[in-house]
Amino acid sequence: MRLIVVALVTLTWWLTAPAQAYGVARADDDCAVPRLASAHVSASLRLLHHGRTHSKAESVMTARVPASWPLAPKLLMGEDSVAYRQAMRCLVGEEADAQRFHPDEWRTAPPRVTSDGEEVRIRLETHAWVDKRHVALGPWRIEAGFARWTIRFKAPEALRAARWDTVEIDPDTPGAEWARPDPSARRGAHALVWKPPREASRSIPEIEVRTMPPWQRAWAARDDRDLNNIGLLGEFLWMIGVAAAATMAARSIQRRPAGPPGAQEEAEAARRLVGWVWLSPALAFLNGVQIGPPDAQFLLGVPLSAVTAVIMAVRCRRGPAVVMVTGTIGAAAVTSVLVSSSIGALVTANILAQSALLCAALAWARQLSAPHRRLRLPVLAPLSMALATALVGCHLWLSERGWDRESWLADPTTDAYATAHGGHLTAGLHRLAVESATWLLTYDSVLTALAIVALLRARGTAGRSRHAAPAAPDILLMLLLHTVVVTPPFGFYLNNSALVWLGIGLDIAALGSLVIIGGRRSTLAQRLAVSGRPLCELFTETHRVDFLHRARRYRELHAALRRLDHGQADETATTRAAVERRLRGLHRWRTPQNTGGPVADRLPPEVTVVDVVLAWGPRATWWENGRRAATYAAFLAAPASALMTWRGWIGNGSWEQTTWGAADTALTLLLWELGWTGAGFLLGALWRLLPGRRGPARALAFAAAYAAPTGLDALVRIAADEGQGDTALDLSLTLLILTVTALAMDLETFRGERRYWPSRVGLLLSVYQMRYVSLQVAYLFAQIVAAITIWQFVTDGGGPPDPPAKFQP
Repeated sequence: MRLIVVALVTLTWWLTAPAQAYGVARADDDCAVPRLASAHVSASLRLLHHGRTHSKAESVMTARVPASWPLAPKLLMGEDSVAYRQAMRCLVGEEADAQRFHPDEWRTAPPRVTSDGEEVRIRLETHAWVDKRHVALGPWRIEAGFARWTIRFKAPEALRAARWDTVEIDPDTPGAEWARPDPSARRGAHALVWKPPREASRSIPEIEVRTMPPWQRAWAARDDRDLNNIGLLGEFLWMIGVAAAATMAARSIQRRPAGPPGAQEEAEAARRLVGWVWLSPALAFLNGVQIGPPDAQFLLGVPLSAVTAVIMAVRCRRGPAVVMVTGTIGAAAVTSVLVSSSIGALVTANILAQSALLCAALAWARQLSAPHRRLRLPVLAPLSMALATALVGCHLWLSERGWDRESWLADPTTDAYATAHGGHLTAGLHRLAVESATWLLTYDSVLTALAIVALLRARGTAGRSRHAAPAAPDILLMLLLHTVVVTPPFGFYLNNSALVWLGIGLDIAALGSLVIIGGRRSTLAQRLAVSGRPLCELFTETHRVDFLHRARRYRELHAALRRLDHGQADETATTRAAVERRLRGLHRWRTPQNTGGPVADRLPPEVTVVDVVLAWGPRATWWENGRRAATYAAFLAAPASALMTWRGWIGNGSWEQTTWGAADTALTLLLWELGWTGAGFLLGALWRLLPGRRGPARALAFAAAYAAPTGLDALVRIAADEGQGDTALDLSLTLLILTVTALAMDLETFRGERRYWPSRVGLLLSVYQMRYVSLQVAYLFAQIVAAITIWQFVTDGGGPPDPPAKFQP
């Protein structure tokens, strides 16, 4: 705790100390505008509408400044120097040497400055996303109306007398409706070019262009306007849908308990699941309404966070101590807001509010995952405080990076800069406080998944299931887990999440169809040749040892057949008829007399003893199979999760474009890992119900259910002319992870024979038989090649343009 307090004080001093020093000096140097009359300048703006959520505006401005300009040498200084900023501000500032900030502009690289002794060349490339009504980008202004956008160009004051070679505007499809003044030429399909005639005035006029962008981009640009706010309703309906499905599963479990009568663990796990899934949307609704200006929202946001934390602690039912600790921290946060409005007080209030929320969330996580373990408050409170300090610290760090981007041309020695910097920090901390509870509740699916797995564990370890196969309530819970944490988000179109609730039905329908339809073709669903009874009703763990011996003998006899086919003598069987007679004996099934069926029976003609053993899986129960498959998948998913997180957040700079960017990046890594681990768990838990004779076939069937909603989502995105992001790479990696997991499960099934083989590959060759091995190897190799190809496609610029980084999943 002492270290946290020291860090807090140091951080506050670091934030406030520069503001006191900024007012010591002021620079009002002349830009020497008359000396820029011989400069040559050109500017271009290009709108990119297709294959993205928001339209992207790309601006390029080039200038050739004579070396005789007094500020030209300053352009050669360091990018963070006051001299460089002053010279660059003179060239690109709307008013000569005026303070201006650039919140909409983004730069992938600093301006490129070169000099040959006679002139200095500057090339400035910036871009912005048209995601609001007014967008400022260098000398350009974009006003996004309901259906039509207006683009305006106004030359920087210091360069209005310079020689403007060209000004170019490319509004993209469908082109410009009108332009003032009339353009001089047209370039390409839609670009308009203005070239001042040499005999005319050297100054460039103001230019205005009207265009009608595609309706998808026009609608996406209407953030916080009109019906675009119904996205909040869609997210709320998703939470309600999950809660309703969980309640149905809980009621089904009450009617068909897996444990003995009077067992409390299963009932308590169901109660915790239902309690959490209904508490989550209630808290989201409580924090979803924002009334008044930002200052008023902040004053309301901190108390709301404190109240949310206390409600979570009370409903967690971990004892009065948790409620007391959470309430005390929340009360301290509210007090910090009321006592002072300084930056230090705002930082303290945010840390305390976040600590209260995290304390309650961690208590819920322990309650859902390990309810019988004692909750250690001496660990919970400091851990919550440390995590909250890290969250607020990351926000301040990103806020400073954002300020550096916005104020890159401002003079840091002026009072106006200090005032604007303080306002930027204050606004960010206000926004952080208002969004704290809402942001935390966006990851409620993690706790929901914990609750579902805890209930499945209670049922899977109950031990009453005769055939150790998941019952209907278990399958319903698995379908819910599939949609909560395994499948990617569905229904986010045109910068609007109004349709995300449809993903629940699609995910459940996809996997449910696989279980119902594919389950009829599963190995254990096949019927015995004489009695017609399905294997799933008769095969138990007690049969597995006998069938493992039969499977080994089956492979030996098939090896003998291959030798006989090649004319080689066999020590134990000299004729093919004798080998076939022994193989038929391995397929006999003896039904106990008390079952009422024939005593002598046979396996289905299309099923071998090896198929039966592989269909049963390596463990005794579906829960143990699922847990084993989850272990394999978690190991395989670690590098894949890092890759997807890099693609979605780090590589494209998304992590620094939002208030919660750093935290979202870390949690995205966790969600990818949980998603693929959950997919592995479901593959193992449903192992006995999936179609296919070998593990890779079962993995392919499960991957098809995973891909069906994603494929539909991709089709809608194509219709909406939006980017596909990393969908192809996600599907490729999912299939690869599930395939390798299935191979590991098949090897685990025959783990007792591992000592007889020099390597696992040799054992796999024996289990799959030689005729299957080449196909399996080619299949796995094709998946690896496909994943590498997709990765190269999306990284070398050949793929579709990425959607705006801040809307990347």
